[in-house]
Amino acid sequence: MIDVPPAWSGGIDDLVLEANRWLSVLLPEDRAQRPKDAVNPRLVRHYTTQGLLPAAGREGRDARYTRLHLLSLLALRRLMADGLSGKVLYAALRDRSEAELENLAVQGSASVQGLAFEEDREAVKDDAMSYLRRLKDETIPGRRSNYGVVGAVPPPPAPAAIPAVGEIRPQSRLPAKRNAPRKVFRAVLRPGLEVLVGENFRYPSTEEEWDRLFAELRVSFVDMQSS
Repeated sequence: MIDVPPAWSGGIDDLVLEANRWLSVLLPEDRAQRPKDAVNPRLVRHYTTQGLLPAAGREGRDARYTRLHLLSLLALRRLMADGLSGKVLYAALRDRSEAELENLAVQGSASVQGLAFEEDREAVKDDAMSYLRRLKDETIPGRRSNYGVVGAVPPPPAPAAIPAVGEIRPQSRLPAKRNAPRKVFRAVLRPGLEVLVGENFRYPSTEEEWDRLFAELRVSFVDMQSS
């Protein structure tokens, strides 16, 4: 388990240092040493603003963090590494004791139980799946949606060669093979947020692949926000 004294406390830099030390042990092996998975003060403040971490205490003008904040941060990052996001994270972290947060940080999403949580998780997946299916429907003739299709202009046909004097032109000629234009599907999810999906994108086919895609999107957004 996580060997942190019950009376542990510190400033935001202390919290970040201690959290990164434990994350290198708690995160799955394929992610534990990735720089993008390290936390920083800006991320801590962002998570607090979003309600994913409890607000810090105050000691004069300085923010003070306790063992509860540390365990909450470790549990949050472990669940994110397991592919949880959005409402799912709120449901998993809400009203947890220190012992429960410690268990989440160590066991990850496998330790989360409860019908309400599962329903929230499925709702998030259904929303994302519906969106991606709408994008895919753009390729079916006769279907219309609110999402635009950006198509590349096909290359112009090669000019016909002028026959030399005395040359006999054949009666018919097969047209030169043209490169098919590539389609890019564009969706505006929110003001300032657009998604481009190429026609060669391979849509997830299993729950594990969906979880991995959502986790990658979540990490990318967090990285952009903290950069």
